[in-house]
Amino acid sequence: MKKQRLEQKQNQSLSPQQIQFLGLLQLPIISLEKRIEKELEENPALDEDEELEESPTSFQGSYSKLNFEDYQIEDSEDNIKDLLTKQLIDLNLNDDLLFLVNYLINSLDDNGFLSRDLYSISSDLLTANDMMVSEEDLKQALKILQGLDPVGIGSKNLQNCLLIQLKKLHPSKKIAFQIISDFYTPFSNKNFEHLIKNVPVTAKKLKTIYNLIESLNPFPTAGFSENTNPIEYIYADFSIIESNGELQLQINKGNGKALKVSKYYSDLLLETNDKKTIDFLKKNIEKAKWFKESTVKREDTLRRVISAIIELQKDYLISGLESDLKPMKLSDVSEIVNMDISTISRVSNSKFIETHFGTFKVKELFSDAYRKDDGSLISTNEIKTQLKEIILHENKLRPFTDEQLAELLGKEQYHIARRTVAKYREFLGIETAKLRREL
Repeated sequence: MKKQRLEQKQNQSLSPQQIQFLGLLQLPIISLEKRIEKELEENPALDEDEELEESPTSFQGSYSKLNFEDYQIEDSEDNIKDLLTKQLIDLNLNDDLLFLVNYLINSLDDNGFLSRDLYSISSDLLTANDMMVSEEDLKQALKILQGLDPVGIGSKNLQNCLLIQLKKLHPSKKIAFQIISDFYTPFSNKNFEHLIKNVPVTAKKLKTIYNLIESLNPFPTAGFSENTNPIEYIYADFSIIESNGELQLQINKGNGKALKVSKYYSDLLLETNDKKTIDFLKKNIEKAKWFKESTVKREDTLRRVISAIIELQKDYLISGLESDLKPMKLSDVSEIVNMDISTISRVSNSKFIETHFGTFKVKELFSDAYRKDDGSLISTNEIKTQLKEIILHENKLRPFTDEQLAELLGKEQYHIARRTVAKYREFLGIETAKLRREL
């Protein structure tokens, strides 16, 4: 027989409004602009307040308007598909072949590779377009595609892309072609010894081949508007101005105007007697009030949290020196502003702060503490900076292993384990010693 027992549990339940506010809180400035535009479009009871003028106040309440046009760079690059399509005009292909080449163009992935096999594409054409197309016809279309610029477009993968570029751009480099064709894995892993042993090449010649391969374009779509790594522009949510040892915070509000509840719809609610109209107006007016109040509350929350962070990291924000960056956790800020840790996290995770020494994410001001041999507490970011410095000046013929890096850091009073070095190295985006090797 199961025993019965009385158990009391305490659960926190968030209202839909609270959930939506938390969503607004974590939005960076650009996303907030889009969110406000969307709300203005969807809710007729919400208006922009054209008359309300904003004036800068004190350290905690200053605002600056972002002129997003200053950050925009005219996109003069062609769309990759448009560029390929233009090249087909001069080839005078028959309609069937032109259709297949265009179909392959639309089947390219974001890197410009045709990673799917021709049999699958043939099956898709039969299923979706009721077209019987042989693999031979697709091979002919693929050959035409791969003959277009940029060189390497339509490759199966990175290895195939490099081979196509070598064949077309450097036909005399037979050994380079052989290495990528037959020894791609040891080449990628920088297994120099294996290559020198199995390919008729000296260390000096191999270094030249590496330089040649590194000069090729690994992704055909690089530099085009549909590139997998498009240029991203950073819009700072906060700016800090330093003057005579004092810091002034500016909360960047973008181009958004203050919001207000539509007077027209508020007056209409008082005048109408139609029940459906009343329900519609009440719903949208309440929603407009909530959204307006939420944006104000968001600004106040951001101001309080960032001001607390600035106070904790004042020395660092004035000097810009890594050694002045204090260990700081979310809980440290949470205690000061009396807010939940999750709120601090939402404020700091996706927002950028502009200082006189650079623009970076707010979350980069947070770090764990490390106690040195002399008993002093430092930020783990200082250790990461030292690690990066050691690797930057290492002998690339014999890069330091993680174990050797741990020993070198120990000489600087940073006694950390090899696995911690590996974790910091990966955080910094630095490869293993094997992949940092050079000839």
